[in-house]
Amino acid sequence: MQQREGDTASARLTLTRALDTLRVLGDAVGEAAALAMLGDLESEGGRYLTAEALYQRGLGRLGGRPAPSVTWRLYAGLGAALRGRGAVSDAVRALRTAVDEIERVSGAVSLEDRRADFLADKWEVYAQLALAERARGRAEAAFEASERLRARQMLDLLARGRVASASEAPDSLLAREQDFRRRIAALTRRLEEAGTGEVGLRGPAWSDTSAAVVREALAGAQEAYTELLRELSEAQPRYATMVRGEVAPAREVMARLSRDEVLLEYLVTDSTTVVFAVTADSVTVVDLDVDRAALVALVDFARGTLTRPERAASRQVWRTAMRRLYDELLAPVEASGLLEGKRRLLLAPHGELHYLPFAALIRRGTREQFLIERYEVDYVPSASVWARLSDRRAGPGAESILALAPLARTLPGSAAEVAAIARIYGGRARVLAGADASERALREAAGRAGIVHLATYGVLNKHNPLFSFVELAPEGADDGRLEVHEVFGLHLTARLVVLSACQTALASGAIVDIPPGDDWVGLVRAFLFAGARGVLATLWPVEDVATARLMERFYAALAAGRSETEAIAEAQRSM
Repeated sequence: MQQREGDTASARLTLTRALDTLRVLGDAVGEAAALAMLGDLESEGGRYLTAEALYQRGLGRLGGRPAPSVTWRLYAGLGAALRGRGAVSDAVRALRTAVDEIERVSGAVSLEDRRADFLADKWEVYAQLALAERARGRAEAAFEASERLRARQMLDLLARGRVASASEAPDSLLAREQDFRRRIAALTRRLEEAGTGEVGLRGPAWSDTSAAVVREALAGAQEAYTELLRELSEAQPRYATMVRGEVAPAREVMARLSRDEVLLEYLVTDSTTVVFAVTADSVTVVDLDVDRAALVALVDFARGTLTRPERAASRQVWRTAMRRLYDELLAPVEASGLLEGKRRLLLAPHGELHYLPFAALIRRGTREQFLIERYEVDYVPSASVWARLSDRRAGPGAESILALAPLARTLPGSAAEVAAIARIYGGRARVLAGADASERALREAAGRAGIVHLATYGVLNKHNPLFSFVELAPEGADDGRLEVHEVFGLHLTARLVVLSACQTALASGAIVDIPPGDDWVGLVRAFLFAGARGVLATLWPVEDVATARLMERFYAALAAGRSETEAIAEAQRSM
């Protein structure tokens, strides 16, 4: 507390007294932790040699004792101190040891969400390793450190395979699971009855002031249910077996890129933002010289104005914001010549940049252009995940489409949307509308479809992303809400899942600080884990009729032989 408030003298005195007490008690691990905090204090003050000595003392005090919460911190601090005084190669070795220690401990945690809890405050170590590698001119090593930061958990999920069947769990846990499901369904119905929907949007608009008591009870039930899901997972033997997903080396990523493609992987830190531009024959690091705080302010401002484009004053304001973001994020890369001759951009955002519609960034000039007018744009979680997803092969129904519009009366545009799909694809399309577009129907047919299209409400649960959902028709015991945790259990071979609903691309970073490791839970990640090769999703509340028009143009281009990336680019340009 004293250190956070800037009272470094009092903080140093308190830590020194604690260190003396811990020495008397013989608590070696506690001593090492206190030495780490003292080292942090000195390092923040620019006294790198003193900090280095404290970290080394802490490591010596541990003497090989297992201390998962302390060892990584000592090596990370040592790396920062060494880098601060210019010993970059030594800093890289210390930071690599810190990362290895973090992954050694996290690798022993069987459940991905518990691993996420452990990793939550440790992503800056990966970022510092990437910056240190860059400082000594090793662009490929810096890129691979960035990949380790963002790719690890998603790769583990893809490598491990399916979530085990709930039938392997004890009956007592299954009974509790059913009780929670019924309670959550009842509370959700009460909340929906209390709220009012906004006409024309593919998502209900729940008032912040309505049904506060019900909302609180629902949040509590969902939190308890989340913990029960963890118990169910731990009770299943297959969760004990972990298969580590390996990060793709830079050379492998380069080999997968065609001559007209470039991967732009952003790394946002408190001090600066860099972008790795990877082409078929090079890895280049471009320093954008903009820190996280500045980017957060820009992205927040842009999103705030883009959500109200119908206002004349707002229209010009959002264009100004998007020009500024183009200048910060793309113009320096263009100036380096790395985008010459490129047709397709594969974008791996980081942190708050996941909220940004890159396709709408505006390039200044005599005739201003949106980014999508110049390039086709794909978003990827990371280069390594992109490589893994690229290796997936479509199932036997690769050319078939399953399209569902459960709210055809409420959202007439969604009915027109799936009708257009049926018209374009003829016998290759199976269209289910109204009560036929049920959760059960999706489960039975989705595994055989090459494209799964859901035109419906999307509801983002900002507090517990496992309960974000797309709405289908209820049937029997199914409540019709296909929630994130349920999507993880689907078995898909689809080349594409289209979530034609509100805010389906948003995840657990939507209202809290985004973990720098992008360790999000949401619908997109869930559908990728379930087997989809790609997902088309939305960052916004989307209007019913306009969405239907966009989707009709997308599918017309797709049926004409365009790739998914080409088809959405054509549809966006035409709109």
